[in-house]
Formats: sequence, structure tokens, C-alpha cells
Amino acid sequence: MSSDTVRPGATARRRPRAGVVAAALWLFLGIALLGAAVTEDELFRQVKVDVFDQNWTAVLRGCEEILVRNPSGPTASQAAFYRARALTRIPGRETEGLLAFKDFIAAHPRDRVMVEQAWAAVFSAACEPRGASRPECPGVLKEGLDSASGYVATLAAIRASDSADANLRRRALPTLKKAYDTQTDSEIRNEILIAILKIDPKQVPSTEASRSPSPPPAPGKAVGKKTPSLIRMTVYDKKEKSYELKVNLPVAFARMLIEAMGEDQKQEMQREARQKGIDLDDIFDAIEKAGAGKLLEVDDGRSHIEIWIE
Repeated sequence: MSSDTVRPGATARRRPRAGVVAAALWLFLGIALLGAAVTEDELFRQVKVDVFDQNWTAVLRGCEEILVRNPSGPTASQAAFYRARALTRIPGRETEGLLAFKDFIAAHPRDRVMVEQAWAAVFSAACEPRGASRPECPGVLKEGLDSASGYVATLAAIRASDSADANLRRRALPTLKKAYDTQTDSEIRNEILIAILKIDPKQVPSTEASRSPSPPPAPGKAVGKKTPSLIRMTVYDKKEKSYELKVNLPVAFARMLIEAMGEDQKQEMQREARQKGIDLDDIFDAIEKAGAGKLLEVDDGRSHIEIWIE
């Protein structure tokens, strides 16, 4: 038999085998092409969707894939940031997340905005809820207070105002006072003021420097009277024989609260006050003129109310 002779049925047997090989090859190429079709940008877009959905396991998986593929790519720094955030949100992995944020801060010193966001996330993860006693909280707050960034130091100081550590609160006070003097955003300024109030109401900065100069004292009027800085109020329930309310409110803080109110709210409050014979427009001037001492005492049979200023 010639070598070119093909046995009957041989071609028929080869065709199915060749078909299986071809199908396997196409399947392999299809899987490879499908994997290659998912670009780094597409992966990162999905990460941002997962962040919005708070699917932190998926965020962690996506970020780690980006960092493995291209650790110095265009989305690598954001992927590292979101990876750290995801770890702080996954129960049992919070400490890993704090360390990941610390690594991010050390690796990206020039990315000021993201470093500040990272510190804010560290404070939230280590000290949330406020006043909680996570072991890492005091340490990260001390690091934050030592930061060269005024923003980071102020965030740390605000958080420290809720700390049970009296030394940490005292350490935060100078940072808060400095930030209050330089801050222009009214909302942040108010938050700083509240933090100072929590630590030591007597340290609340006066707003007198920003107001118009007072006219010179009238002839014969005493000079050198100290401007009142604190309003104290108590409401004593005579039937229960206990205080219903005890409030120590800095004058500067009270003024700020009223000035920060919306115009509609302010007008409504003024109407209510006028019905009780109080003119809010002049109340702070009246307090300043009255000087230290008892401002008001009311006894209605059930309660005894006293307001005095210091």
C-alpha cells in the first residue's frame, strides 16, 4: 500500500478531534481577550461605584487588583487610598486600615489634599464614635496635633476636645485658639469654638476685637470695668428640690449663635422676645453695660430662675 493511501474512516476520525482542539483554542483566546478588555480605568470606575454603594469587600478587591497590575499607574494612589478606607470599614480589619492609611500618608507627602483626607479618615476610624476608647485614638491624635499641616492639627484638636484624656485636651487648646483666630470659614470656626467650649469655657476667644470701637466713657463713669465674658443661668424646681437646668455660656458664643441664625429665625425670636419685654438687638450691649453681677432673678412659685454674668 502506498504511503499516500489513507485508510477508510481515518479522515472522519480526525475531523472531530480537530474540531475539539479548535473550539478549545477559541475558548482560550476568548477568555484572554475578555480579561484584556477590562482596562485599569474601567476597574477604577467600578471601584468608585462600589465606594458609593459602600460595598467595601468589592472596593478592596478592585483596589488590590489595580495595585497588582500597575502599582505606579495613574490610578494607583487613589486605589491605595480607597483600599485603606475599605479596610477601616470591614469589621475586624480596622487596624489594617489605619496602618494602610499611615503607609499612604508616608508614600504621598506631596499630595496635600489626599493626605489631609487620609488624616481625617484616620481620626474617624480611630476615634469614632467621638469619645470612644479605641487603643489607637490617643496616639493618632497626638500625631495629628504635631502635624505641620494646620488643617490636620485643627482636625486633631477638634477630636481631642471629646477625649477623656485631660492632658490631651489641654494640649489641643492652643491649636484651637490659633485656628479660631485665622479661620475664615464660619462653619469650621463655629466647630472650633464648640471644641474650645468643651475643654474650657473660660478660654473661648472674645469677639470684641472684631467689633467697632466703643465710644469713650461718659464723664464721671468708672473706667476699667472688665467686660463680662460668661453668662450663667440656673433653673431650680422648688417642688422637686433639684436644679432643672444649669448653663454656663460664654457671651461671645451666645452672640455668635444669634448672629449665625437665619433672618427668618432671628425675626421670629425677636418677636417672641418682645412679647416678654426683651429687646434682643440691645441685649448684649445691656449685658456689657451692666457689668458683672446678677442680671435677672425670677420666682414663679414652682421654679426659681437666676441669670448672672461674670
